[in-house]
Amino acid sequence: MDLHSQLQAAWSHATTTYRPGTIEFAAIILVQIVGFLIPASFYLLIDTLFPKFSQRHKIQDARRQPTRQQILHCVKVTLFNHVWSVALAGLMLSFTGLDHAITNLDPIVPPFKTFLVDFAFGLLAREISFYYVHRALHHPSVYVYIHKMHHKYTAPVAFAAEYAHPVEHLLANVLPITLPLYLKGAHMLSLMAFVLFELWEAAADHSGYDFLKLPPAEIHDLHHEKFRVNYGTIGLMDWIHGTDVVGWDLPKKNEIKRME
Repeated sequence: MDLHSQLQAAWSHATTTYRPGTIEFAAIILVQIVGFLIPASFYLLIDTLFPKFSQRHKIQDARRQPTRQQILHCVKVTLFNHVWSVALAGLMLSFTGLDHAITNLDPIVPPFKTFLVDFAFGLLAREISFYYVHRALHHPSVYVYIHKMHHKYTAPVAFAAEYAHPVEHLLANVLPITLPLYLKGAHMLSLMAFVLFELWEAAADHSGYDFLKLPPAEIHDLHHEKFRVNYGTIGLMDWIHGTDVVGWDLPKKNEIKRME
């Protein structure tokens, strides 16, 4: 029996044994734990378990690293964001009843080619939507009220990926990842696989370490360090808009000064 057949057998068992709402809610919780909480905890433990390795691979120097107290605060806020977002999903499912699901729980597992197409679509849609939401959150009229909280950590740790104002968590962390594939009508397994990857990517991007090159944590770490650079996730939109280089906005500032 090949891998797809095994997946189909397991999925058929799940869909015939449990109610759709139960399957979806359990998948949401499982993806949060496996995709983010376990990897983020692992990145956090590197400092304690492998201090020499940690010192060699930290992107920013020791004096910029957050204190133990700041890290604990970060973990508490991030866990709160996970709890309320999962609770919101549970509330939405309760309105429809557990006999119904929000996402597509087709009993037939899509072919792996469909998984790859959905992944590519989700990656591109997330890059575009996150870039513009992120740029908007950096606007002076918005930044101080919402996004400033996330930039508390100039040298981020993995849990800082979701250390954010609730409005930002919804608009920048949740919707860009889930909404495009949901609107596309992607199978729940395809959606959850993509969310799993994106949660791990968020933890890796904010880990503060350079030893894992995919995704390159240096890209987003530089955003936390220098602030006005690298607004996207994979670099495509930054390349298009020219915001992938520190100082990209200096010519504009100099032009404004000359006009004044």
